[in-house]
Amino acid sequence: MNDSYKIMIVDDERIVRDAIASSIDWENYGIEVVFSAANALEALDFIDNNEVNLMLIDIRMPVIDGIELLKRVHDKKKDIDCIILTGHAEFEYAQQAVHYGAKDYLLKPIDEDTLLKAINTCKEKSINKKQFNKAAAITPIVLEDHTAYSKTVSDIIDVVDEEIANDSLTLKWIASEKLFLNENYLSKLFQKETGTKFSTYLQDRRMTMAMKLLADKSEPTVQEVALMCGYGDNPQYFAICFKKYCGFTPTEYKKALKQRV
Repeated sequence: MNDSYKIMIVDDERIVRDAIASSIDWENYGIEVVFSAANALEALDFIDNNEVNLMLIDIRMPVIDGIELLKRVHDKKKDIDCIILTGHAEFEYAQQAVHYGAKDYLLKPIDEDTLLKAINTCKEKSINKKQFNKAAAITPIVLEDHTAYSKTVSDIIDVVDEEIANDSLTLKWIASEKLFLNENYLSKLFQKETGTKFSTYLQDRRMTMAMKLLADKSEPTVQEVALMCGYGDNPQYFAICFKKYCGFTPTEYKKALKQRV
């Protein structure tokens, strides 16, 4: 289960650890219980050398309690999410844990549906964050230094800048409407000087622009972004192209931006 969402249980009561580990068919939900720790020291030792996505932490444990463990986990591995397990008498204490990075706190005895819902919420946000980071890591093709290219290729780049919203924009359109040169000649020249096909460059420019617009605080609609990026009045086709490019639909991308912390 290398691609599974990995959770760890940290509770000094063995009966609690065993109950959580065996109460749900975790594999069916793409989740794996990778370790059950009897105390905070075991937990800290395990995360030093093993991948863990989420820790279920009992708030009352000897020597190092759940709040202190939460702080240490945050210092060691900020990408590990934590959910606090607490009794009724510790409820207000557990609420303080949120200030130290806890994603949720669950009252004992733990209801299976509530537990699974809380873990799945963390899992979904984790997946969205990873996908977002992957999309954000895309390196756009930048051809800003026009002095590195011939006048013809520089002219092509200028036309793209001016006509990016034009849904008729293709190299063929540029050849016939702007530069009045042979399309095949332009295609070969562009690829020779820039190292990339014109169609790839245009797609990259449009998608990079789309990601910036979707991140804008003015929150343009998907239809408005599609228009501005040259996909005309066809937000459905734009959404298909966008997801193929960065792994998100435009709506999912906007949601991931809001969830990113």
